[in-house]
Amino acid sequence: MPTKSIAVPDTIYDRVREAAAAAGTTMEELATKAIERDLARRWLDRVGREGDLRRDNMTDATVEALVERAVQESRARS
Repeated sequence: MPTKSIAVPDTIYDRVREAAAAAGTTMEELATKAIERDLARRWLDRVGREGDLRRDNMTDATVEALVERAVQESRARS
């Protein structure tokens, strides 16, 4: 797999090196997993904000009813 380099401050580099050694993994694997987790968290935060906007002032019961209706409609089309 082609790789790219990212510059980090020396203090971060040292912490990553120490954490990777303690975990028995490579710095690249540790950094990749950390970046993937951060990107996933950012996606989840965005989706959550979008959901909150769509929900507006709906009650849990209203949301559940809308989801159930959408599921039933989807199944009917399949």
